[in-house]
Amino acid sequence: MFFLESRRMRCDESVRDFRHAPRRQHFQVLPANLTLILFAATAAFGQSADAPAPAFDVASVKVSQPGTDGRRGRGNTQVSPGTVTMRNVSLKAAIRWAWHVSEYQVTGPDWLDSERYEIAGKAAGPATEEELRLMMQALLRERFKLTLHTQTKELGAYLLVAGKNGPKVHESTTEGEPSIETNQKQMSVSVQRAPVSQLVEMLSNVMRAPVIDMTGLKGRYDLNLNVAKYAADMAAQGKSVESTPMDTVALVTTVLQAELGLKLEGKKMPLEVVVIDHAEKSPVEN
Repeated sequence: MFFLESRRMRCDESVRDFRHAPRRQHFQVLPANLTLILFAATAAFGQSADAPAPAFDVASVKVSQPGTDGRRGRGNTQVSPGTVTMRNVSLKAAIRWAWHVSEYQVTGPDWLDSERYEIAGKAAGPATEEELRLMMQALLRERFKLTLHTQTKELGAYLLVAGKNGPKVHESTTEGEPSIETNQKQMSVSVQRAPVSQLVEMLSNVMRAPVIDMTGLKGRYDLNLNVAKYAADMAAQGKSVESTPMDTVALVTTVLQAELGLKLEGKKMPLEVVVIDHAEKSPVEN
């Protein structure tokens, strides 16, 4: 049974509907002095052999059941101090969260994306998000008999950095749970009380590539993005949202620069990739 109402950290899967056209890859070679920073940004993949793996005090893992209409709905992950609750998530999504990587840094069998689960864990006391990620790694290894290894690959990715005149974002002044809401019809995105990490995850889905945060922004922010406004400008130039001439990279870059004072820089960089060696569809339940 899931427990403890927790802070919601939701990235609506419908952002993928903005990916209307193939991206153009104009990547540059990453300067050597950024390599160590980027490895740190992709999260730690292991611990010292002498250090005991942290574990949840109480945990629950179950296969998701479809609703009365036969559908399972969207997956979401909620995090609060000491607690993680994942509802209707794929094992790949759980792995991504636990190892703090993008969708494009996890490889394995196709069912990792299709099978859905209810996963929850509660620490014995307050725990940081990084500690919770390590606990989730241990839980996934135990319940799904998960084994994996990591390897370094040179991948096309994007750096999210401040624009020429600096960021134009404003820290949230309200209390409450972080959230991201998208309106597909109006092509708009509303972000409330969310850290930049959630924007990065959304951008990674849209750009179909890893996005590394190098903005230095540490707070929680309210952001409103009107994608349709800029898509209309591009359409006036003879391009269409529904057709291939629309350049997704150019559109996203324009929106980020104009609305947030941020920009994406395409790079080729060495990133850690999580390779799934073994996992079982039917987890050890409670």
